[in-house]
Amino acid sequence: MNQWLSALWVEVLKLRRSRLFVISLVVSILVPVMVGLVFSGTIGSQSAFEGEINMAGFLKELGIIVSMGGLIGFGFVYSWSFGREYSDRTVKDLLALPLSRYGVAAAKIVVATLLCEVLSLFMFISGCITAWLTGLDGWSLEVIVQGFSGYAQICLMVIVLSIPVAWMACIGRGFLYPLGIVLLTIVIAQFGGALGIVEYIPWAIPGLLSGASGEESTHLELVSRMLPFLTGAVGLIGTLAWWRYADQT
Repeated sequence: MNQWLSALWVEVLKLRRSRLFVISLVVSILVPVMVGLVFSGTIGSQSAFEGEINMAGFLKELGIIVSMGGLIGFGFVYSWSFGREYSDRTVKDLLALPLSRYGVAAAKIVVATLLCEVLSLFMFISGCITAWLTGLDGWSLEVIVQGFSGYAQICLMVIVLSIPVAWMACIGRGFLYPLGIVLLTIVIAQFGGALGIVEYIPWAIPGLLSGASGEESTHLELVSRMLPFLTGAVGLIGTLAWWRYADQT
C-alpha cells in the first residue's frame, strides 16, 4: 500500500511540474469567465445564446460546454498522462519500480481523473463568481445547488468517457493516436443523430442531457444513461490489462 501511495505521489509531482497543469487550470477559469461576460451582456451580444438569459440558463450553458469540449480537454489529460511515458521513453523505468504494473497504471488513472474533477469544479466556481460580479439575473444559492446537480452528472459522464483514451494512448504509444480517437468519437456522436440511434451512442449522452442538441432529454432510458459508465469500465479494464500483459519493450 505504501508503495502504491508513493507511486501516486510521484504522478502528482509529475503533473504539478508540467505545463499541462498550469494551462488546464487557466483554461478552466478563462472559459467560464468569458462565457459569463458575454452571457451577462458585459461584452459581446447575448443573442449568441439560446434559452433563458439568467443564472439557470448560464449553468445550463456551462454543462453544454463541458459536454461538447470536455471529451477533447479531459481526453488530452488522459492522453498526456499515459502517452508521455512512451514519448519520453520512461515506460521501462516505471516497470522497474517495486510495484505491480496494475499499481502503476491505477495511480496514473487516479491522478488524471482527479485533475479532470478539479478542472470541472474550478470551471463551475469561476462561472458562479463571474455571474455574481456581473449581476446576472436569478443568482442565488438555491439555483446554484440545483444547477450543480445536473452539471456534476454531465462532468462525471464526460470524465468516465475519457478513460478509454488512456488505453488508446498505450496502444498508440504516444499522443496523436488517442487524440485522433477522441475526434472520431465526436464525429460518431454527431452522425448518431442523423441515423436515429443517438441515444445508444455513449459519447452523445452528455450532449443529450445538457441540451446541446436542443431541448434537454430527461426521458433517456436507464440503458442510455449507463452506456458512458460501461464504456469507461471497458477503458479502465483495457488499460490495466494492457499494462499487465502487453510487451512494453
